[in-house]
Amino acid sequence: MKNLPGALLLKWSPEVVDEGFVPFPKKLLRVLHQIFKGEEAMEELAVILAIVDYRRPNLTRPPSCGYLAFLAGLPDGRVREILKTLEAKELIKCMEGPIGIDVDIDGILQKIQSLTDDESVA
Repeated sequence: MKNLPGALLLKWSPEVVDEGFVPFPKKLLRVLHQIFKGEEAMEELAVILAIVDYRRPNLTRPPSCGYLAFLAGLPDGRVREILKTLEAKELIKCMEGPIGIDVDIDGILQKIQSLTDDESVA
């Protein structure tokens, strides 16, 4: 990858970001432990980040479960289970169609915002 931002190269090596990177909001970093709990926490976060990574302007199709599984480093069946868990927690909404899974992440965005609304920056 050419022309990587200097700030990114201070945080991560070019070898680590050679496939790309997912923006990770600081507000999410502060409330991770409140949103993702238990044995499935890391898998849930991996699936959320895979969903976010796929999102782009002008997408012509939603991601397949297989592609999300690849990005998250999990088996396809496990990703389906995690998607159901995230839906039950009202963090996402999924609509599976013939060519992929359309995922609405408004739930987690609202959760992050509600958990950080009263914070004051030190």
